[in-house]
Amino acid sequence: MGTIPKKADQIFVALRDRIVYLEYLPGTLLSEKELCEEFKVSRTPLREAIRRLEDMGLVKSIPRFGTHVTAIDINEIRCAFEVKKKLEALAGALAARRISKDRLEELRRITEEVEAYPEGAENRRLIELDARFHEVIYEATQNSILKEFLENLHSRCARLWASNLSVVIPPEEVVAQLRKIYNALKQGDEEMAAKVLEDHVNFFIDRLKEKLL
Repeated sequence: MGTIPKKADQIFVALRDRIVYLEYLPGTLLSEKELCEEFKVSRTPLREAIRRLEDMGLVKSIPRFGTHVTAIDINEIRCAFEVKKKLEALAGALAARRISKDRLEELRRITEEVEAYPEGAENRRLIELDARFHEVIYEATQNSILKEFLENLHSRCARLWASNLSVVIPPEEVVAQLRKIYNALKQGDEEMAAKVLEDHVNFFIDRLKEKLL
């Protein structure tokens, strides 16, 4: 019984990433039987993982019709960004106060990898690096509730980036913003860290508006 949450967590992360990075396109039917066989689990941990995905709005389960990957709802994503930018600012302030040397070093390594990102390379790796950069900041807040909310929102927004925003998100812009965030955290500047993280989210909101116009 004690192993179920851990296994459910592993399944959740695997399925979430497949949805976010469009391995499972909107409308894809998730077969319980096939997934149980793939992950070598009973239906209990699988259903726990699917319930969490449904709470995030990434899948929808309908009795007798199964579980499908949801469509990308632009209005919902817009709302998610509006909430995310304020929570990111809070995360920045807390992280600037509490971040460890090890986490700062990881942020530095991620920033350098983004700086070396080859022009024209597959967009997925850039999105993964950005996601990990944010995860390190969420961990540095030492606030599990804030971390949970922000990871949820980040996954929703990353799916839009993977599907629609890649052509209007220049990697060099991402590099410049991550460098500013890293420097503010390194200096322990809570006000600046909050500002640059909110600006980072506003950048994506502006790109979304450009895409929709």
